[in-house]
Amino acid sequence: MNNEPKFRANQSPWIVGMSCLSLATLLACLAVRAADSDGITWLVQYDGKAPPAPPTWTARGNAKATVEGSALHLVDDSDQEGCFRAAWKAGPAQEIVVEACVKVGALKAFRGGQSVWPWRDGAPIGVLVSDGRHQDGIVLGTRSVQTFTDRFFTNNTTRAFHTYRLVIRGNDMSVFMDGVQRIRGAGAFWKPAESPEPFIQFGSNAKTFTSDARWEFVRLGVRKPVATPAAERLKITISEPWEIKRADKVRQTRPYLYNMGKGLLLMSVAQGPDAYFEPYGVMKSTDEGKTWTPIKGLDKIEHAPQPMVRLADGSILGVSRWNRPRGDGVLVGHTVRFDANAEKFTMFENEIHLPPEAMAEKRPVVLVFDRHIFAEPDGTITAVGYGYARAGRAGHLLRSTDGGKTWRHLSTIANVGEPAVARFSATEMTAIYRQGTMLPFAQVWSQDGGKTWGQPVTLEEGSVDPDVEVMSNGVLACSYGRPASCIMFSIDHGRTWTSHRVVSDKAGFNYSGIREIRPGRLLYVHDAPTMNAVYVDVERLD
Repeated sequence: MNNEPKFRANQSPWIVGMSCLSLATLLACLAVRAADSDGITWLVQYDGKAPPAPPTWTARGNAKATVEGSALHLVDDSDQEGCFRAAWKAGPAQEIVVEACVKVGALKAFRGGQSVWPWRDGAPIGVLVSDGRHQDGIVLGTRSVQTFTDRFFTNNTTRAFHTYRLVIRGNDMSVFMDGVQRIRGAGAFWKPAESPEPFIQFGSNAKTFTSDARWEFVRLGVRKPVATPAAERLKITISEPWEIKRADKVRQTRPYLYNMGKGLLLMSVAQGPDAYFEPYGVMKSTDEGKTWTPIKGLDKIEHAPQPMVRLADGSILGVSRWNRPRGDGVLVGHTVRFDANAEKFTMFENEIHLPPEAMAEKRPVVLVFDRHIFAEPDGTITAVGYGYARAGRAGHLLRSTDGGKTWRHLSTIANVGEPAVARFSATEMTAIYRQGTMLPFAQVWSQDGGKTWGQPVTLEEGSVDPDVEVMSNGVLACSYGRPASCIMFSIDHGRTWTSHRVVSDKAGFNYSGIREIRPGRLLYVHDAPTMNAVYVDVERLD
C-alpha cells in the first residue's frame, strides 16, 4: 500500500485518510500545509484531474498524456519532446515558488543508463522554470534529483509520490523534497533565459531519451522574499576565454595543471580515447597560460608524468599516471626529474608498494597517480592516487623517501576515485572526491597530516574530476565538471561552499584544472568542447 499523501494543488492534505499515514508521511503533510499558508500567490496550477489544456497549458512535442486516478501519466517514447508549458507574469523583487508532486516510472538515457546532460540533451523527466532573465529547474532520475547544471542528491523517486519544491530568490534556487531541504542552491539559477517571456514547463524536453512519470500536481506562485540574501563575501571576475591550440592538431583533453613558480606552468593532458594506458603529454607555459609548448620526449607516450612538483633544490619531479604490475605483485611506473626550467629531464622506473589487503583479491588493475603532489619539508614526497580494482576504486596517499624511486602506502582516503586534496597546514587537510557521473561529491578531512581521515560529508555539488587550490588570500577554490565546467569557493576551509560560477555549459569531458598564478588570480583550464582557458580573479570583501 502506498502510504505517501496524495493531494492536489487545491486540496488540503488533511482530507487524506489519517489511518494510513506513517509518521514520515504525517510530517510531510505538516510541511506542505505550512507551505500553503506562507504568503504564496499561486499563479499557475495543474491539478491532475484532466490533461493540461489551453488556454493555460500548451503541449510541446509528442506527449502521450492520460489521466489515471488522480495523476497524469506522461509518457515520452518518441524522438520528440513531450511536455506542457504555461506562461506567467513575473514581478520585480519577488520570490518564486514552484511545486510538483511526481512519481517517476522509468527512464532510459545515455547507453541505456541514467546519465542526463540536460542543457545538451534535454531532461526526460523534469520541471523547467524561467523568469524571463534566467532559467533552471530540476531533473528527476530513478535514483537521483539534480538541477540542470551541477547540484545533486540521491533518493529513490520511483516507489511513491514525492513533492518537490523550488524556491527561487535572485540567482539562488533551493530544492526541497517532502518538506526537507536537500539543495541550498547558491547561484544555481544562473542560465540566461531562452526568451524574455517567463514560463513553467513539466514533462520531457529530451529528443533521444525515453521516460514516463505520473504527475499529481504542478504549480507556480510568487511571494515577498521571506529572507534577506546573504551578503557576498567574494567578488569573482571571469575573463574572456581563449583556446589552447597545437600546430599539429593533436586532440588534448583532461588537463592537470601545476604552477612550478618562477613563471613556469606545466600541464599534463590526455591524448587518447579515455582508456587504460592511453598516451599523455606534458606542456609548459611561461606567459601565465596564454600559450603552451609540448615538451619533446614527453608527448604522446604512456610514461608521461602527471602530478609534478618543484623540490627544495629547484629541480622538478613528476610521476607517471600509469604503471603496470610486475610478476611479484609490485607495481612499476616511471619518475621524471626535470631541471629548474623544465628544459631537460631524466626518466627512471619506480616501484609502488601497496598494503597486502590491497594486493589480495582486490588487487588493482592499475593504480593511477592523480592530480595532487606535495614536497615535504624533510625531503619526502606525498602524492595522491587511486586504484581501479575488481571490487571498485580506492583513493590513497602514497609517500616516497628516496626521490621518487619507491612509493609506499600512507593512508586510504576513501573507497572512491578522483580524490582532490588540499593542505591548509602540516596537519589539516581536506579531500573532495567523485562518487559517480551525475552524482554529488563527498568530502573528508584529516587532522594528522593525512594519516587518518574522518567520516565523509556528502555535498550538493558534483559530478566528476574536482580540483582544489588553496589561494594566497585564504580562499579554497574547487573546479569540477559534467554536465558543465564549474567552479566554487570556500572561506572556511571547505566547511561551506559559496560563490558558484559556471565557466562553460558546453559539453566535452568537462575535466578542468586550476592553479593560482598570481595573488588572487586563478588560471582555469577545461576541455569542453576543446581545450580552453580563462582567468578567475577572486577578491575577498570581508
